[in-house]
Amino acid sequence: MRGLYIHIPFCKKICSYCDFPKMVSSENRIDNYFKRLLEEIDHYNNYLNDIDTVFIGGGTPNSVSINNLILLFDKIKPILNKSIENTIELNPELITEELLIILKKYNFNRLSIGVQTINNNLLKIINRSHTKELILNKLELIKKYNFNNINLDFIFGIPNQNMKDLDDDLNFILSLNIPHISFYNLILEEKTILYHKVLKNEIKMPLDDSDADMYYHIVNILENNSYHHYETSNFAKAGYESKHNLKYWNSQEYIGIGLGASGYINDIRYDNHKLYKDYLNEFIEDKITLSIQDKKSEYFILGLRKCDGVSINKYKELFNSDPFIDFNLNKLIDEDICELNNDYFKIKKDKLFISNEALIEFIGDNDEKE
Repeated sequence: MRGLYIHIPFCKKICSYCDFPKMVSSENRIDNYFKRLLEEIDHYNNYLNDIDTVFIGGGTPNSVSINNLILLFDKIKPILNKSIENTIELNPELITEELLIILKKYNFNRLSIGVQTINNNLLKIINRSHTKELILNKLELIKKYNFNNINLDFIFGIPNQNMKDLDDDLNFILSLNIPHISFYNLILEEKTILYHKVLKNEIKMPLDDSDADMYYHIVNILENNSYHHYETSNFAKAGYESKHNLKYWNSQEYIGIGLGASGYINDIRYDNHKLYKDYLNEFIEDKITLSIQDKKSEYFILGLRKCDGVSINKYKELFNSDPFIDFNLNKLIDEDICELNNDYFKIKKDKLFISNEALIEFIGDNDEKE
């Protein structure tokens, strides 16, 4: 079964750290974009019968009109009705009763809400519009409509953030008993507002050691409070792991629709155009057919994001090959970066924050190993 990802690139304003394809646009441009989305969905008609997870992300999906959302939801209604997990990302300040009623009607059963932090000073730095009190009010409204599968997105490593600020966020999380938490390290990306502020010395990013301390503190606190740390940045109560995102990390197929979206179908990975005008003319900017070696490498690059690691037996079944011959896994074990736990090869818990040191082994030209 495949996943379906649909990208809504529009926002009311731009967060200072965000480098995803996004824009603040006129209603006319938004209307034209949604017409184009529906055309792209038709382009994948032959693949839509096997969808069992849907994820609508952004940008800010709930920054557009209800009418445009309904236009999209009507188009994919047969998929939404049979899919086991339907997620939509929401900015809290834009959540309304009208929206929740519509989401319930179209069988959305998982909400992912961008909180990032409850600290008002830090929220200003990253250009977010909500407050702690607003989050609490919106969560009460959400409960009224019986949405139980909820994710809250948080960020650590924000300029000026300290351990007390982080503990405030963690205590807030624990007080809510939310079933899923995503906690991402803020990475300074080019072409963002924050990047230019750092270049001008208007603001300073925290040191790497500080970020690492925060990461392991988050892991310890959430794990000690019944959250399963199942992916580098994701934590879930039992049974609430994201089924859609697990498709990515398990190298399963998914269709990506919309500006800047990516997809993986029939051994082909593709990326859509990231510029609005280009996307209106042609959906796909680039695509590549994966070789056997590409797929072997991706099995580890994506799978090692899971804290349980990757199955050696599954690898042998998929590729009729031994990963200890295809890659230098023993080197990663000897260097104390990875470990073999029964059937699973994984990054050691105390090395998760520097996981790229392990992933380097699986990047590059390994054709001579075939």
